[in-house]
Amino acid sequence: MSTSSGPPPGWYRAADGRWYPPPSQQYGPPPPDPRQYGPPPGDPRYAAAPPPAPKRRGPGRALLVVGAVVVVLVVLGAFALHRLVTGIGESVGGLAGRTACDAVATDAVDSALGGTYEVVQLGGLTELASPVLDSRVLADGTSCWAVEAGEGGRLARIARYSGPDAAQRFAAERTAAMGTTQDQGGGISTSTSAYFNKDVQAGDEAFCTTGDFTASAGVLVRTGDLLVYVSTDAAGEGAGAVPDIEFDQAGGPSDAVRFGTDDANCDRAMALAAQVR
Repeated sequence: MSTSSGPPPGWYRAADGRWYPPPSQQYGPPPPDPRQYGPPPGDPRYAAAPPPAPKRRGPGRALLVVGAVVVVLVVLGAFALHRLVTGIGESVGGLAGRTACDAVATDAVDSALGGTYEVVQLGGLTELASPVLDSRVLADGTSCWAVEAGEGGRLARIARYSGPDAAQRFAAERTAAMGTTQDQGGGISTSTSAYFNKDVQAGDEAFCTTGDFTASAGVLVRTGDLLVYVSTDAAGEGAGAVPDIEFDQAGGPSDAVRFGTDDANCDRAMALAAQVR
């Protein structure tokens, strides 16, 4: 190619005598650098790898964590409350003047529970002490409180009720111990936790309870018109030790946590209940 004014700048004459443009103009501009401008749309060579799927934890680990937290909270709560109850027991004993219990002799308490106890007739102090006593059964019964002498810290509540409706009251107490659910309407219901342990042979009829948050468990015995409820933590290590907790993940809300001393405390409570008059 030639013109009257000569070739454009950068053109050259080949061996065939013709003029040609520079090589950069022959083949067009170089393709863009993908590292600078990004990959061309739809080009499979530059497709990004999909992000890895998030790891999912199975429900088993979550249950174990929740179970461990529940056990820790119950152990710490029971230990702290047990120490508090022991201190209050000593204070109530002082307020009551260490009056002997009308329902049972102190020697009988020592023999049945194992140890040396100071027995207090609560009388008008029952309402004051009920928040820390095991008042789940016979809450309105005449009560005595036994506190182990020294630093042992073991406790017991002895309650009695006498009346012609004793059989009906026993049945009502046993039903309450099983846990109750009441329909409030509108799809709402209220429930109470169960504390029934087992039926036992004593008097005309009897059943044992599981431990409360001070690890006190006991027995309700009906003999004719007389009802006696004894609850104690005498089978444990006292206020200076953490209660023996048994945790069952398969258990329901009311029986997932139990105390390893429940049955032993039931036995000691039965021995003491037999002495109550």
